[in-house]
Amino acid sequence: MLTAELSAVKQALNLTDVDFIQFHADERTYLESLKEPPLQDRLQIRYVQVLDELAERQSDWIRAREVANQALTNIAISNLHQINTAITQARIRVDTAYTKLQNAEAFTSHIENQLAIEEHWTVGGDNYKKYKEEASLQKYHVALDELERLVVMHLFELSKLSLSGTGYKLRQQIGKALQRRSDAIRNAINKYNLQAAALDPTWPQLSWKDIADYSFLGEFDLL
Repeated sequence: MLTAELSAVKQALNLTDVDFIQFHADERTYLESLKEPPLQDRLQIRYVQVLDELAERQSDWIRAREVANQALTNIAISNLHQINTAITQARIRVDTAYTKLQNAEAFTSHIENQLAIEEHWTVGGDNYKKYKEEASLQKYHVALDELERLVVMHLFELSKLSLSGTGYKLRQQIGKALQRRSDAIRNAINKYNLQAAALDPTWPQLSWKDIADYSFLGEFDLL
């Protein structure tokens, strides 16, 4: 059954055994290029992300304190219940923000110890910028890989749907799978565009139309 389907795919897409050998070689080359960077670089990329998280936690704590200081501004002195409620809510928000800040500080120190960093990196400094770019590129490739995976599966299903030997029930199943895949691809496009916009310089945005225009695997090229 598999041999028959493979023969049908080869005929429909005008492929030969030589093409499959080349596909395998190309895929191997591509996967080799995806090898993770050295541990030191991965830690430094993670450190930049931790610094961003720390800055966010610091901002949250400052905002929580500011809100707490203004918690009783518009409450009448005679309304003790509302005063107690406002104080309780403010205290919970401040305590929660401070706990998160402490956790972020502890994790930052842990990463700094692993990297033997004696002087805290400055957000926006040279080292920060270098690995911030690496972190952004890493996120971009993750989003790109997921989009590529979904689109390739989508194209395979489209190709199979167009084969003359495909039965009615199988066509129905493939049709439903295509609909689910389409929704997943739209979400993946949004994630891809978000990461592409975060690069410096920014990379081109993709739309559903760009993906829908592909009708054969041979036409597909996102990289």
